[in-house]
Amino acid sequence: MLFITCVKVNPGMVKEAGDFGDKTLKNPPKGVKFLQVYHTLGRYDALWIYEAEDAKVIEDFLHDSRAVATTETWVAFAREI
Repeated sequence: MLFITCVKVNPGMVKEAGDFGDKTLKNPPKGVKFLQVYHTLGRYDALWIYEAEDAKVIEDFLHDSRAVATTETWVAFAREI
């Protein structure tokens, strides 16, 4: 399954959020494959695009991110053209 997570860093937690992101991207949870990561200007600070076996696989690492950021995650489906 394809997931898109929008990340908003908590106030005063920029360094900690960066450290969490670096750790997660270098050593992703089992069953998670990061495809793209973008830093953004606007409502969210970053977008993570990744594949995972199912939503349960990503639940723990997204829960762990709550100390440094709030997230919104969507399941994405390819549109046939």
